[in-house]
Formats: sequence, C-alpha cells, structure tokens
Amino acid sequence: MIHPKKILIIRLSSIGDIILTTPLIRAVRKQFPEAEIDFLVKTEFSDLLKYNLQINKIIKFDKNLKIKGLNELKNQIQAQKYDWIIDLHKNLRSRYLVFFSNAKLITNYSKQYWYRTLLILFKINLYPKPIKKVYLHYFDAVSVANIIDDDQGTEIFFSEKENQNYLQIIENQGYKNQKPILAICPAASANTKKWLSDGFAKVADHFAKKYEIVLLGGKADIEICEEVRSKMQSKAINLAGKTNLLESAVLLKNSVALVCNDTGMMHLAQSQKTPVVGIFGSTTEELGYFPLESKSKAVQADVPCRPCTHNGKNACPKGHFDCMQKIAASQVILAVEDLLA
Repeated sequence: MIHPKKILIIRLSSIGDIILTTPLIRAVRKQFPEAEIDFLVKTEFSDLLKYNLQINKIIKFDKNLKIKGLNELKNQIQAQKYDWIIDLHKNLRSRYLVFFSNAKLITNYSKQYWYRTLLILFKINLYPKPIKKVYLHYFDAVSVANIIDDDQGTEIFFSEKENQNYLQIIENQGYKNQKPILAICPAASANTKKWLSDGFAKVADHFAKKYEIVLLGGKADIEICEEVRSKMQSKAINLAGKTNLLESAVLLKNSVALVCNDTGMMHLAQSQKTPVVGIFGSTTEELGYFPLESKSKAVQADVPCRPCTHNGKNACPKGHFDCMQKIAASQVILAVEDLLA
C-alpha cells in the first residue's frame, strides 16, 4: 500500500474532461486525507477547480508561453518533489512533464486507442460491456491505491460572488423570475457534434409557454445562439458570452434541465445535478462521454457510419450528416418531457 504525502493530478483540458476528474479528486482525498493534492490545468479552465476544497493548490499552465512556459512548469514540478503523479491527460505535454518530474510513482490510464481506432475506422466494436464512462477509466490510474468511485457524481463549486453576478446578468437581460428556466446550449466544439439550429428552435418554442428559455454558451457561441433565437417564434434570453464558467454553473443549477449537444456544458450541468438531454451525432456511447445515467437522456440516430470521430469534425465525411439530420425535434421534446415528468 502506498502512502503519498504529495500528489499531483494532471488534466490540462477541456471543460468536460476536467469536470469528469472531480469524482477521482474526491476519492483520492478520502483515501489520503492528510496528503497535499495539487492539480495541473490550463489557465483558461482553472476556475472550474477554484473552489474545490479537496485540492491544496492549482498549478496553471499558460499555453501561450509555449515551450518556454512548458520548461518553466517542468522545473516547478521537479522542485515540488511529488511522491505520486496521476496523469489523466496522457498527451505529449503531460508525458514530457511527468518524464522529468522525478516523482516516486507515476500512473495513468488506458485511452483504449485500439478499440477506438477499430470502431471509428472499421466499425468493429470490441469495447467491453457494459460500456465504461471516461471518468471511470480515470480510476484505472489510481487502482494501485485501491481507490474506487463513490458513485456520487461530478461536482463543480462556486461562491456567492458568482451567484450574485449571475442574478445581475440575467436580470439585465429581462428575466423576471416568473417562470422556471429551461437552458439550451446549441453549440459544440466541432460542427459534426452540432444538432440543427432549426431543431433547437422548435424545441425551445414547444417549451416557451411553460419555461423561460435561456440560450447558453461562450463568446465563440454567440452567433449560433443568435441563429437559434432568430428562428424561434417565441422569446428567449441569449446569455452566450455573457457568463463565465462558474456563472454558467449557477444558471444550470437554477434550471429545470439543459438541452445540449455533446459538449462541456452537458458535464457542467450534471455537476450541478441538473437533468440533461444530450444530443449525439458523430460520437457514440463507446467513446465514453455520454451523460451519467442519473437524470439524463441521450438522443441519437441509428446510422451505420457512426462514430466517424471521437472528438468531432468540421464536416460530415460522407456529406449527408444523417447522424444529426435524422434526429427530429419531436424526439428531443419527448426526451425532455420524460425527464421532467
């Protein structure tokens, strides 16, 4: 049995992946309550862990500093003399940092490259059943310490400051607190992960009488949210680009549900125990990012060319985009109604 005094967890990006590390952070803290547990993450995502009391220190990586910043980070990690480094990113950067860390113990997890490659390129599915979520794969990296998941889900924390900021922002957009909020996030990191804006507009219109429709996203998502709003027959509040990650978490905590694509907002909603309807196109459950079973629904089309990617593409390789075109608004509406029944 290991007894580390200093532990470093590495996950540099992105929103969903970092959120999915939080069950492991909690479990490591429970196993080693006296240990110093630090977390290495890219600067732009560090707020996700800002108020996590399981972590002693957040180490931020500024990608804009490039190789100079990476080498400075390497020296910083070396100086800390960690007993155990848990690499949950396992890319070139993290491997470089880990290789020169002088840590006593280094562990990581399998990304199942061969299973993924066979499924995406040849549609040969050798993934073990039942299908394992990514956050549970992370626990393979801590099996050496017999650490297991507590089945309590993900968690992201915010302060009263973010709560007050959110209230001010949404009031400035005309929210009168007369109807509960249904959040919709039509954006995604890649085009093949985006359901049709017409579909989101139809879903929003269907629920607009009962719920306040709030469109959510980052600064890069303002245009797609405006596109959805322009196609709606009813009113909606567009908060895209107006809230940061933690203010978005407050919104999701105060929403009856979130309707979204395969995106970080889906995981942010689940960290607040908010019901989720996730719409999946080019990615499938085997790749690990479907929503957690509790309070969630996944909507997808049964087309033979899925999955064509594990993280999305700019355009459909076949040119027809059936994986999203064949998902009807009525399917998504029914999933939301079932979830809120």
